Amino acid sequence: MQLSCPKCGTRDVRVSHRQGIAEHIRALFGVYPLRCRRCRSRWETSVWAAGAWKYARCPRCYRQELTTWSEQYYHPPRWTLVMLRCGATPYRCAACRCNFASFRPCKERFSWRHQTRTEQTSEATKQ
Repeated sequence: MQLSCPKCGTRDVRVSHRQGIAEHIRALFGVYPLRCRRCRSRWETSVWAAGAWKYARCPRCYRQELTTWSEQYYHPPRWTLVMLRCGATPYRCAACRCNFASFRPCKERFSWRHQTRTEQTSEATKQ
């Protein structure tokens, strides 16, 4: 799936409104229109590309960088509760903060990657 803008390269995208019957039909087969929020360019992406269909994805922005959430801190809608009781996994999109449930596995666990301070200080002391 191409989730970065082909013109400016940013990942600040959203799902665009479908225009016409042809785009509605393509959406039934997993081809969705996206729009860049910065340069406003528009393109289509497919959930079938690179085997992305096998893994859970955010229903709002289609990204696969997911974490999990707990029912203790969030009160989900009834359909999400039904899915959780049937064995679905609660996922949260790190980009748009959408909470949802899915039976598909997560492609990879998302974690914020920060540079550790020990690496920075050790490099500064060497100089």
